[in-house]
Amino acid sequence: MLEQGYDGTGIGPLLASVAVPKGSFYHFFASKQHFAGAVLDAYAAQYRRQRQELFTDAGLSPLTRIARHLEQVERDSVADADVPGCLYGALAQATPGLGEELRAQLAAVFASWEQDLAALILEAQNAGEVDRALDPVEMAAHIIDTYEGAVIRARAGDGPAAFARLRKFALALLRGGAGTQEA
Repeated sequence: MLEQGYDGTGIGPLLASVAVPKGSFYHFFASKQHFAGAVLDAYAAQYRRQRQELFTDAGLSPLTRIARHLEQVERDSVADADVPGCLYGALAQATPGLGEELRAQLAAVFASWEQDLAALILEAQNAGEVDRALDPVEMAAHIIDTYEGAVIRARAGDGPAAFARLRKFALALLRGGAGTQEA
């Protein structure tokens, strides 16, 4: 789903690639959407654990944890695929064809990420590392939106430069700058 998107992922070819009969698939999943929901649950749980581990590392300053998070999402986006990807974004691009339950599940996953990141931004503000004029929730949403855009640009051929811009400008904005500082 990361490489071909939700609409481009057929159950038949997917099952053939792992030598699983269709009947076995439908024993566990009522539909492709239920399968996508289970994949999303597993993906979200993995990345939530990863965020929590990093975000609660008291050995690092809050702003350093944010920077490390941006580095980590880049590594995760390019690690297991021929092209950069994020399951959240891949599913979001298919939302017109997704059922209400899967759309709500996807919205909850984005909200969880935003909430976790906003709490870390607030912690960085309280530590004097981040501009207090920024709304932590809006800034977290902006960083996530920009990350998803960086994934698209990286897929379109911009590669690591898209993620480098994300880090540079997100960190500069957090610090209260206009992007002239090196990240």
